[in-house]
Amino acid sequence: MTTTDTALHAADAVFMAEQAVGRARHVVEELHTTINSALGVLDDAELDSAKARLSDRGDYYLEAAGEHLSRLQRRCSDNAELTDELTGHLERASQAVADAHDVLRDADTTDPVLARDVAQLKPRLAVVGEMIDLAKPMARLAAQHVESAHLAAQQATPPSLLEPVTLERSIATAGKELGRADEDVRLLENVVDHAAASARQSAGIATEITDNARRRMAEQGRVQIPRQAAPSVGSPAR
Repeated sequence: MTTTDTALHAADAVFMAEQAVGRARHVVEELHTTINSALGVLDDAELDSAKARLSDRGDYYLEAAGEHLSRLQRRCSDNAELTDELTGHLERASQAVADAHDVLRDADTTDPVLARDVAQLKPRLAVVGEMIDLAKPMARLAAQHVESAHLAAQQATPPSLLEPVTLERSIATAGKELGRADEDVRLLENVVDHAAASARQSAGIATEITDNARRRMAEQGRVQIPRQAAPSVGSPAR
């Protein structure tokens, strides 16, 4: 693989990493929105559960609380799908960073321009990789808390609605788990934002690497053209 090929392959891997991290960041924002929505539904369920104790229309409010918990289950299902999508983007970003590292490790740094770009790119890519490695378990932890909230909401079956204590326990457990998930996602946002910023910086350097590689290719093409057109030594004069 020529120096130019190495530079272009490394840049492609960096661009793939940046795209994957950007998509992960978008999913984290969706996760945050969905969890906030789930917490809002849970507040409605808690309010109706409290009204059931204080009102002579207890059955009506218990039923309303149960409907809210059914909505909460749907929100939790949405979150499960989002965390699966997030994990996929993080895995793709992680693989792209690893590919870029492999290419850069074998790069011919006798070219001073490429050597400079590689020296700038490696530490930024390392940060992206570290942030992704940190984000993966955080995403799994958030998913576990959302699943626990989902299971708690499922405890609110029609028979259990006749027992306010069981309903309140389900609401309290779901609230605790969703609160933990919300905290996880807030931390996850910071980590992925940091990864995205470093990925953008890496992509900027990769763009310079690509531009320099293409410039070298163009210069080599200009040098070769006159050589091919020149007459061979000792050709007969006309």
